[in-house]
Amino acid sequence: MKHIEEAIRKSGDLTSIEVVEGVSGGSINKAYYVRTKDREYFAKSNSSAPEDFFHAEKDGLELLGRHGVSVPEPLLILSQENRESVFLMEWIRSVSSSNKGDRALGSLVASLHQKKENFAGLHQDNFIGELDQLNEPTTDWVIFFRDQRLGRMQNLARKKGKLTKERDKRLSKLRQRLDEIIGHQPDFSLLHGDLWGGNWLMTDEGPYLIDPAVYYGDREIDIAFTYLFGGYSKAFYDRYQADFPLEKEFTDRLPIYQLYYLLVHLILFGESYGSAVDRILQKYTF
Repeated sequence: MKHIEEAIRKSGDLTSIEVVEGVSGGSINKAYYVRTKDREYFAKSNSSAPEDFFHAEKDGLELLGRHGVSVPEPLLILSQENRESVFLMEWIRSVSSSNKGDRALGSLVASLHQKKENFAGLHQDNFIGELDQLNEPTTDWVIFFRDQRLGRMQNLARKKGKLTKERDKRLSKLRQRLDEIIGHQPDFSLLHGDLWGGNWLMTDEGPYLIDPAVYYGDREIDIAFTYLFGGYSKAFYDRYQADFPLEKEFTDRLPIYQLYYLLVHLILFGESYGSAVDRILQKYTF
């Protein structure tokens, strides 16, 4: 744990470290709860991530924070060649949510999506999971989603041998008719980008968002991801809709936006996600 101790010291906390415990932190990083005499911390470490991996997350948290979203305070990134990188941030003490808390989360996400830009993307690339996520600013959402989301994952999946010939053919065909399938040019909302159910925390002060993959785009893609892997509560969706109603045609686009995240999971975790990818491709191609 010397790398964590070094990060604590470099943050300016010179008090004695009392506890370092491993905690659940996803499948990519090692994660720890750390307590010194003066403060509690959350630390992530990774020995194989790209140099800018934690910096992209830090930038995303800071962008959300500037727009009034409650996020853990990023404190320090310790990155040294051929050694474990550490991302140190404040420890957020979570509690169980309730209908009231889920409604607060719905309002928080609706408020986030009302922060707008005049382009899709971001002024820097970042990551979705451990895969690089392209964000070249584009004023046409369909082109952005076709090339920088579906196209990028199609290329990665090919390289990693995750696309059967039929799957690859259908995905190319789907991308060719994407303008017809999506059917609108949305406003560009600030997105969390990775809004599955494990990327928010409830606290006594309200909901916090964590582990962002931020960019500007169609807010429907954030909401589409919430429906994967069990979905959020009815209270969340009711509050979101009351604050910032979705277009009625949203449900028609939901599978096409979920396809991006399913391709990410196919690449990262394998063929157990292949059948879900295939069902969506078969729905939109003939």
